Amino acid sequence: MKKDYVVMTISVIAIIIALFALFRAPTGVAPIEKSTFDNILEKDEIMVCYMTWPPSVIKDPNTGKLSGFMIDIFEEVAKDADLKVKYTESTWGGFPADLNTGKCDAAIAGIYPTIGRSTSVSFTKPFFYAGNSGVVKAGETRFKTIEDLNKNGVKIAVIQGEYGHIYSQKYLPKAQLVVLEKGSDNTAPLVAASSGQADAGLIMSDVVSEYVKLHPEVKDLFAEQPYSTTPIAWATRQNDQELLNFLNNGIDYLKSVGFLDATAKKHSPAGWYGLKQEYVVLS
Repeated sequence: MKKDYVVMTISVIAIIIALFALFRAPTGVAPIEKSTFDNILEKDEIMVCYMTWPPSVIKDPNTGKLSGFMIDIFEEVAKDADLKVKYTESTWGGFPADLNTGKCDAAIAGIYPTIGRSTSVSFTKPFFYAGNSGVVKAGETRFKTIEDLNKNGVKIAVIQGEYGHIYSQKYLPKAQLVVLEKGSDNTAPLVAASSGQADAGLIMSDVVSEYVKLHPEVKDLFAEQPYSTTPIAWATRQNDQELLNFLNNGIDYLKSVGFLDATAKKHSPAGWYGLKQEYVVLS
């Protein structure tokens, strides 16, 4: 009887061992890697690439300290999640590569989520819309609307890949484009108009507004109403859906409690940034 009990016990153990072997991960199969968001939570730190674009992102030339409404917004999201933010400077042309090589987890600035950029990175939902404007010589009377620039012989200065360049290619085909190098100073198209190298220079409204204060030789062609608005978002790697969900939730929450609107007004009282796609004056 005792012998039968021992045999039965051995049989049960053998069955249990077989079941463990059946459900054990197959040899050679790598364990599931942690997601970017898991790693962020584990380290309590998120690495962020930024591009300077006042008043969105401002870098103090003396101290290197960052400010601006994008910085305030991202810091608020990180603070609520008890995350430290480690910043790395990037470029408009280089931020997708910086994301995909792991130099940073997210990229922030006034990023325009174009279709072309979406082939290499993912974007949060747009949460601001920036006005677009341009300058012409102060005494210029030929141009009243953006359509007036669409004429043979009219030179328009734009920065390569920036919204003014994209818009002009599509909707101002008759004009001659003076395309400035990607990464140029934001005011470069406006300087071209000031110096007579172009009849007009196109860039975002906030840049134009600040420029004309210091340069009376030109005027803001669309001071009352930008010719178009540009959606603004943040970027992540394409496969980082958990991080994208986290950022989108943070954006929705800060919008619902009024933080986005208040922060835009603080940094851009002239109202060049709105929460709606149609142009609105925030002040």
